[in-house]
Amino acid sequence: MLFRILQSDAPMSEKIIELTLMIMVLSFTFSVHEFMHAWVAEKMGDDTPRRQGRITLNPLAHFDPLGTIMLLFAGFGWAKPVQYNPNNLKKFKRSTCERLISLAGVFANYVTAVISSLLMVFVLAFFVKNPTTSRGAALAETVLIEFIYYLREYGFLFMAFNLIPIPPLDGYRFLSTYIPYKWRQTFESISQYSYYIFFALIMMDRFTDVSILQKLVYWIAFPFRWPIDKICGQLLWNLVGKTLII
Repeated sequence: MLFRILQSDAPMSEKIIELTLMIMVLSFTFSVHEFMHAWVAEKMGDDTPRRQGRITLNPLAHFDPLGTIMLLFAGFGWAKPVQYNPNNLKKFKRSTCERLISLAGVFANYVTAVISSLLMVFVLAFFVKNPTTSRGAALAETVLIEFIYYLREYGFLFMAFNLIPIPPLDGYRFLSTYIPYKWRQTFESISQYSYYIFFALIMMDRFTDVSILQKLVYWIAFPFRWPIDKICGQLLWNLVGKTLII
């Protein structure tokens, strides 16, 4: 991601604006994802996330050095996982509580993507109906549209990425609740190697023509974003009488 921005032919001022927008969007995307994990865990009966200061939208509370570096340079990364004590989960059956916690983050990202998609429709419709001739206003329009676009795209991206069933991602945490308890410890012991798997997949995506991770994320995201794209496309047509790429 960082390489793409720096290697582009855009003026330095545009590069700085784009990088600033990306950092703002990524900080929010990470924070709302981890905040929802922590908030749902507390609602399920465990106060560990609150005691660790994780029920907050402050990105510094969710910062993971390696995950952030990987995100900036390779386009995929992660935040610091929210910890909780399964023995304190009393709201529902323990496995149900764990499933709700594991899906809370991806749900938050999906809601962000849906709201951003709808917001993009109305913002585009407004600017199409009210074109500007001022250079300053045109720049503000571009920055606003780009900001909403990144919110939408990274919402879908983080949702799909975290649904991959590989430790320590949410997809694995959700599926692991269906693994018999006597075998779960074995699966947990394998998870220590998951970072090496992700590192290899990310490097393959970044430096070779083998884009396994990128294709996997695309196909996971597709059934979630396809109906939203259809709805937004039709809504935009109804508002302005034309189809625009959003």
